[in-house]
Amino acid sequence: MLFVQALLTIAALVQLYRTQMLPLHYLVILGALLGLIWLLFWQCQQYKVRGFLARFASLILSVAMAVGCVFAEHGLNALDNVTAGEVVGPEAQAIVSEPFVVYLSGVDTRGELTENARSDVNILAVVNPVTKRVALINTPRDYYVDLAGTDSKDKLTHAGLYGVETSMATLGGLYGVDVEYYIRINFAGFMEIVDAMGGIDVYSDYTFTSVGSPGYYNPTDFVEGWNHLDGAAALAFARERHAFATGDIQRGINQMKVIQAMLDKLRSPALLTSYTRLMAAVSDCFVTSLSSEQIAALVRMQLTDFAEWSIESYSVTGSSSSSTQCYSAKGQKLYVMKPDEESVAGAQALIQSVVSGEPAPSETPADSTASSDAAASEPAA
Repeated sequence: MLFVQALLTIAALVQLYRTQMLPLHYLVILGALLGLIWLLFWQCQQYKVRGFLARFASLILSVAMAVGCVFAEHGLNALDNVTAGEVVGPEAQAIVSEPFVVYLSGVDTRGELTENARSDVNILAVVNPVTKRVALINTPRDYYVDLAGTDSKDKLTHAGLYGVETSMATLGGLYGVDVEYYIRINFAGFMEIVDAMGGIDVYSDYTFTSVGSPGYYNPTDFVEGWNHLDGAAALAFARERHAFATGDIQRGINQMKVIQAMLDKLRSPALLTSYTRLMAAVSDCFVTSLSSEQIAALVRMQLTDFAEWSIESYSVTGSSSSSTQCYSAKGQKLYVMKPDEESVAGAQALIQSVVSGEPAPSETPADSTASSDAAASEPAA
């Protein structure tokens, strides 16, 4: 049994090292503790200390090491499946010391994500790992913008028809920022991920009922205040717009609330009990241009300092209009949202303040929507 324990201990430590997610001093401490435990069992065997308790403890240690190997392997496989990035070495480590911008895209599809698809969720996550500050900038899908790579305008959602890079460049042009990475997820997979998390707690600004969406969810009721949502309810909350006077604007705000709730849940140690299910859900419906080394570096950073992050949400606004000049529509008259320049300027200022490490602007335009959810109390346990 001691020989098996030694092999499993070494295998578990090697697997954990391969994930590159644990800080080195964590691995050293863990290795030392496991070594001491193994020596204790060896001493017991040498001095013929017998009994049920010793054998049971030895068995538990072996099982724990085997489970650790499986968990680490699941993590490695999931990273291989979802990461399309190839940044390695010192360049990958820069992710924890320099600001960066990630495009979060939600696609109304099932199964495998295709390269070209309209995006219904369009959020920029502006991250400063030094100041531990994140700004989520929502842009409505019907925003009438300059389409990157052309001399024409179109609805933002149509940029995805020409590839995720076109969407990134289009948003980058709108806000004057370099969008370096993307994270894409389909709606069916989003529900699986939230369910694997055990649900999320979201604060609703209104009491409302969402309309149903065939194949996804039934009509769902929400109350003003905290709501505990499973995957289907979370998707209903994030997609509803008809219940609100501001339509797409409030939908974007709710989408950012859902993202923040998921980030909060990811920091919970209780998530370890759903680790395998979560990894399976992520593997099936999620893809990112961040490399596995960059993701591992971010995880190590958080495990090293356990810092609290400040997350701010901001949604640009606009006015309802129509246009026959959409690049993808070939003269067809389409509904569009004309950007409110003041709210766009407010988003640009917020982005620059996060990137530069400066404090957030003291005032936000009256026609824009900014929120940190700071005033909302925590949900009841």
